[in-house]
Amino acid sequence: MCVINLFTYNTDTMKIQKIRLFGGLLAFTLIGVFFTGCEPEETVQTGMITFEDVSLDSTGYWNGSDLSGTFSSYEKWGMTINEYAGSFVSGALTCYTIFDDYGYGSTSWTGIACSNHTNMDSVGYTNQYSVYASSGANGSSQFGLVYSDGASCRFKESVTVKSLMINNSTYAYWALKDGNDGAGFVRQFAAGDYFYVTITGYDSTGIETGHVDAYLADFRDGQTYICDAWTEVSLTQLGQVEELTFNFVSTDVGDCINTPAYACIDNLVYTKE
Repeated sequence: MCVINLFTYNTDTMKIQKIRLFGGLLAFTLIGVFFTGCEPEETVQTGMITFEDVSLDSTGYWNGSDLSGTFSSYEKWGMTINEYAGSFVSGALTCYTIFDDYGYGSTSWTGIACSNHTNMDSVGYTNQYSVYASSGANGSSQFGLVYSDGASCRFKESVTVKSLMINNSTYAYWALKDGNDGAGFVRQFAAGDYFYVTITGYDSTGIETGHVDAYLADFRDGQTYICDAWTEVSLTQLGQVEELTFNFVSTDVGDCINTPAYACIDNLVYTKE
């Protein structure tokens, strides 16, 4: 606090008054600076979705087969299909899965599963939960497994997703490389072929913010690229999002896409203010 002594000399009264006024203004200015300096600064927090915090049973994957999801049923192909709309949570991200039970031991699933399978050799559907790598991204144990169009995940609040790591599933890799899916539904990729997954962002109101195409195979312009390692994909152009969806595109198509519509994802890096 600035203190100015007031002397009683009449000849100096005006001078002293001016000094007191100056001191008051100085004190006021210093107080203003003090409080301005104490205002909290905006901070940007960085997070990463690693899938390591998801509990897996002895199967080494979660795809909703525990029937923990919300139950409903519908009629199709002359049968009653029991459906379970489930999800799992990793960090700030919720991943959604639909598990269908057709009876007599016949089931299917779509959405995003979590897995720790790393079998790089076995071909076909029975090895659908494996990534074509010896581990998750950066040597981790677990990863997310995206299957089929419309697979989606949602953050607890709006974030900016900076990047994610992506790789082929073993099932898709051998289908692309050798035309071997264990069932004869695919052909080997050749010049002009491509396979990619489109990652689309949506804001808190459901409005699309943008999309990014992540190539898992590209045989255009003389290339013979098949993704066979964890690869970083930038998603910054999506901006602020709450939801991500995944859709697959391939040049190997019949009545629908023939290439196994799988992608492995890991280490989603995001920021929030």
